[in-house]
Amino acid sequence: MKKLSVLLVIVFGLVTGLLFATDVAVLLPGTVEFFSVQRIGLDKAAKEFDLNLIYADAEWDAGKQLSQVENFIARGVDLVLLCAADNMALRTAVTRCNEADIPIITFTNSIGTDPEGKYPGVVSHIGRSEIGSGVVQAEFVEKLFGNVELDIILIEGNPGTTAQRMREEGFLSVAERNPNWRIIEKRPIDGWTKEGTLAFMEAFLQSERNVDVIACQWWSGAIAASMALKERGITDVVVLGLEYAKELVPYIEAGDVYASTYFSVIEEGYRAVEAAHLYLTGQEVPKFIEIQQVMVTKDNVADFEPEM
Repeated sequence: MKKLSVLLVIVFGLVTGLLFATDVAVLLPGTVEFFSVQRIGLDKAAKEFDLNLIYADAEWDAGKQLSQVENFIARGVDLVLLCAADNMALRTAVTRCNEADIPIITFTNSIGTDPEGKYPGVVSHIGRSEIGSGVVQAEFVEKLFGNVELDIILIEGNPGTTAQRMREEGFLSVAERNPNWRIIEKRPIDGWTKEGTLAFMEAFLQSERNVDVIACQWWSGAIAASMALKERGITDVVVLGLEYAKELVPYIEAGDVYASTYFSVIEEGYRAVEAAHLYLTGQEVPKFIEIQQVMVTKDNVADFEPEM
């Protein structure tokens, strides 16, 4: 009889745990290495805080991501963690979550146009200031060249994403105070692919137009731009990236990519889930949780360990 009672307690505990598990929907915009690495931090925090993460990938389709949000609402998840495929189109997701009384937190790609990702109805945003990313990059150009005549190409990420729009905005805000800079191309690349960047660069270089600086919104875009230049024997163009990866290190060490930014992708994922835990347990969560970023050149590249 005693053994039966113990068994019933164990079974009841397991069933109760299943019935009352805390489910957090994690909506990613698409498949790139960045999000594979970020999941390390997401999963680590979920294990630490005993949260059940349910993932969805929108394949860079804002309409699909909105449908995913609505499906998670119908399932009755406890919280939505959203990395938006489109910062404007996904505003409806906030409305849907608010109507269903399900809290929503954004990370990496925010909703709306606020540089810190703040948006009515969103509990918190975890990430970098995307406008700040563009500013940091442009100010680095300013530090190198000042207001001399420059022909600049902006190679941008997937069109419509927060990162693409706001990084451009940040860069252009610095360019405006340097009237001798000419932005000769602003080219978004579908899916943030190296292949798309290479194709664009090869076509551009065939035109034999001048370029002095190529500012890329992500690290593998910078690698692709430097590869295209090297293939043509061009050595006097400064290539800049944003974000950091193991594959990028030798390019920085060789000077093929002059600089890029470092921040912890894993930390960004971890702190997104940590924010979910804090909110769900009734604790205070800041409206913006910033992940710091610094410029990396061949002078300090040894100080930073790549996560990707």
